[in-house]
Amino acid sequence: MRSPSLLALLLLPTTTLAFKANDFKTCSQSGFCRRGRALSARALAAASSWQSPYSIDPSSLLLDPHEASFTAAVKSSLYPSTKFELDVRVHDDGVVRVRMDEMDGLRKRYDEAASWALVREPRLSKSEDVKWIVEKDGVRAKYGDNNNIEVVVQYEPVKVTMFRHGVEQVVLNGRGLLHMEHFRTKEGSQPLEIEGAEGEGDAQTVFHVNNAAWFEGEEQDAWWEETFSSWTDSKPKGPESLSIDITFPSHPHVYGIPQHATNLSLPSTTGPSASYTDPYRLFNADVFEYLPDSPVSLYGSIPLMHAHGKEGTVAVFNAVGSDTWIDVEKKDKGTETHWVSESGILDVFILPGPDPTSIFSQYSRLTGTPSLPPSYSLAYHQCRWNYVSSDDVRGVQRRFDEEDMPVDVFWLDIEYSEGHKYFMWDSKTFPDPVEMIGDVEAKERKMVIIVDPHLKRESSYPIYKVASELGVLVKPKSGEGEYEGWCWPGSSSWIDFFNPNSWDMWVKFFKTKSLDDSWAWTQSSENVGIWNDMNEPSVFNGPEISMPRDNVHYGGWEHRDVHNINGMLFTNQTYNALYHRSDPPKRPFVLTRSFYAGSQRFGAMWTGDNLGSWEHMAVGVKMVIANGLGGMVFAGSDVGGFFGNADPEMLVRWYAVGAFSPFFRAHAHIDTKRREPYLLDEPYKGIVKDVLRLRYSMLPIWYSAFRESSLTGVPILRPQYVMFPQDEEGFAIDDQFYVGSSGLLFKPVTTKGATSASVYLSDAQIYYDYFSHTAYPPPSASPKSKSKANSEVNTGRRVQVPAALHELPLLVRGGSILPTRERPRRSSPLMKHDPFTLRVALDVEGGAKGEVYLDDGEGYGYEKGEIVWRGFEASTTTRDAKKGEKALKIWSKDLAFTQGVPLYDPANAFAQSIADVRVERLVVLGVGRKPAFVELEGSRKTLEWEYEEGVGRESGKEDGEGKKTGVLVIKDPAVGVTSDWAIVVKF
Repeated sequence: MRSPSLLALLLLPTTTLAFKANDFKTCSQSGFCRRGRALSARALAAASSWQSPYSIDPSSLLLDPHEASFTAAVKSSLYPSTKFELDVRVHDDGVVRVRMDEMDGLRKRYDEAASWALVREPRLSKSEDVKWIVEKDGVRAKYGDNNNIEVVVQYEPVKVTMFRHGVEQVVLNGRGLLHMEHFRTKEGSQPLEIEGAEGEGDAQTVFHVNNAAWFEGEEQDAWWEETFSSWTDSKPKGPESLSIDITFPSHPHVYGIPQHATNLSLPSTTGPSASYTDPYRLFNADVFEYLPDSPVSLYGSIPLMHAHGKEGTVAVFNAVGSDTWIDVEKKDKGTETHWVSESGILDVFILPGPDPTSIFSQYSRLTGTPSLPPSYSLAYHQCRWNYVSSDDVRGVQRRFDEEDMPVDVFWLDIEYSEGHKYFMWDSKTFPDPVEMIGDVEAKERKMVIIVDPHLKRESSYPIYKVASELGVLVKPKSGEGEYEGWCWPGSSSWIDFFNPNSWDMWVKFFKTKSLDDSWAWTQSSENVGIWNDMNEPSVFNGPEISMPRDNVHYGGWEHRDVHNINGMLFTNQTYNALYHRSDPPKRPFVLTRSFYAGSQRFGAMWTGDNLGSWEHMAVGVKMVIANGLGGMVFAGSDVGGFFGNADPEMLVRWYAVGAFSPFFRAHAHIDTKRREPYLLDEPYKGIVKDVLRLRYSMLPIWYSAFRESSLTGVPILRPQYVMFPQDEEGFAIDDQFYVGSSGLLFKPVTTKGATSASVYLSDAQIYYDYFSHTAYPPPSASPKSKSKANSEVNTGRRVQVPAALHELPLLVRGGSILPTRERPRRSSPLMKHDPFTLRVALDVEGGAKGEVYLDDGEGYGYEKGEIVWRGFEASTTTRDAKKGEKALKIWSKDLAFTQGVPLYDPANAFAQSIADVRVERLVVLGVGRKPAFVELEGSRKTLEWEYEEGVGRESGKEDGEGKKTGVLVIKDPAVGVTSDWAIVVKF
């Protein structure tokens, strides 16, 4: 859902507009960004003579005797009386935190961004684990394996550098762009006047001396007031921006800082190779029909940047919650970046890597891993703005059943509510909400209902009335009363979720039974999921379609300080309310449009108001991957595009994209034609039906990937550089991805009329087409090279894969075992007792591995060990060295037991509940010759099987590419998914 930018259009909901660049600032229209870029330009012009004015007072250095940290006073040669303090800490996992704040100033700078993002206060290394060396010109710390990591803090000018094996990895203030605009009074900020310096009497000249002009510029550019369009920002605290340059000398690619519609490897924004004229912006904004290639800020902001090169990976997390602009310039072997934020303190976390997996682990220890979602939320979601009545919802459900198409969730947008008063049903169109929800849930499906953050200012509206009486609404710049803006209900106010007094209130609102005098949502159910939209926040009549920056939040902080965090707080408290809605609690499902670092702990996100175009389909793939790098792994783009009417070909392709996105939802604007998949003509309807059923068959793969991500922070969708960090050819590839650790490699088709797709393969491994079983073996190699097939060797190659409209470019990497459930069902809960098929894709050495993770999918029993977590393996062995006879063995083992899951009992209640679930079929790919027989080990039971002749997994590119592989199908071995077993294939 998206608002028109003009208040007048509130009465014209069917009006469609294009992206309006004039609604949003460019850097040149933003005072603090202008100042930051001008500072960078002056430094560049001065070249080698430029030196940062900030330095450390060595006499103030204070090393902690117990933990790996120190503090020191920092002074500026521009303002000697202004005090700053530097705090450097080494965490127990090697992450380095660098903080600098203004001390004893006129006011306190906002320093709480990290407290909202971090899952806990990080543990520091012990002093004995970090070797501190204090020298004349700085202090250094050595730690890690063989002291391979070194952090050097230079005194004058202040500079922080992280080295690995003596090679620079990250440099803070190496270019001298650090600038913390200190608090000052308007009167005291004028240049020093010296009278009588020249001339006599009436001819006396007054000289103005400003020793800071070389650094800050001659003009007080937007220090105390700033106007954009018809809005004026009063800026009562004056200038307070923060500038810092961060350089990655050994890393030519940078990724992350979502959310932007651009390439995964971020293009330059400055310098001779710049792709854009403006920096990347992090400012959560309600952007209408955003451009598919732009550095413009979108709905969420995660100030995390990964830097990668062949020698390794590092990252920085800049914990700031205000409007931030980031310039990127690619250099010879590295990348220079410049971060300029409107307010806040310097609070940078340097993540040392040295590889992508380590970065994900280090970042997730800071901000938390993604929550494990309810299993139904990984299935297909059907939405539009709006299903207009309870009968409409029932009708849509009936049509899905009539067409035998699976769906798990139906959504309601804002029109369900009476006058856009959320929680309050429109009794004319939804006269029986409880019964309607019950009808959906009776088919083992769920509903998701929207709750936006704006409250209609109407005394009869209980949500507004309670919030107003509690005094938990955002205040205007005066700090008194309630801020009034305009959104869907008209005159609106916004809950200030920074105020702790709002939290219990929000929990009570979502209760489905009223236990006291509090208002409760009795016309709901404990299974209803919640959609948090418009939480940037979107304000129709506000600057940049958002809240004025001088509004006041709890604690006296201005909105400018907390803007990018605001949306996360709304989702956080909604998640908390749903958690406390039932006893015992059920896993909440919350979808958010706005997010910040740490939002992965509270649910899913989508890429907002996209357009039904091939370009938006393509960039949506890149955005979902980039969001995953920032921790937001439960992500997707609206299938079909929110705006416009996708033609059947585009819609079919988009369903394929959605089926391989972690969050899979079709959604449409109120203007669009109805486009539920059952409305398509043939052959399009049949193709989409097959795509939906494919997603459902693969739900065990997706759920296992989510489980892994919830433990490790590694994203669900993995680009080439994450999978193969040594392969330079893959570092910029962002139009294909792997699904978790499954071995599935998908190449979305995002161009009209395509009949084939070019897929890049990094490793010396065989790949198989998931559907046709066509083999794509590596180039023929010596046995020595083949022995390294699962490691990274320079064998990158491209293969052409069939991709007609009914074909998906989906490959299986050799060495993978994929668990699927092939029985068509109308919703995923009905699959809980369905049997499994195992696809065993043999690697070039004849081995394979895979796993499946199962739990009840809705509660928290998994935290008590109520799970089934099985590993599957295959290996080929030589039975007789002289005859060369071989045997293939495939077996199952208990991963939960072997990996020591706390409280785990193999006979737990959940495992017993699915004890009857069996493996009904094994499909083995890469079998080069017909077996002699197949048996269940230990039982002497001969199993039924079929063999389809084809090339084996040992074949090279010259004789095997494009040919079908040999396929062995083992039928109903009668083995349980919860038990240990082994099957032996003898040749």
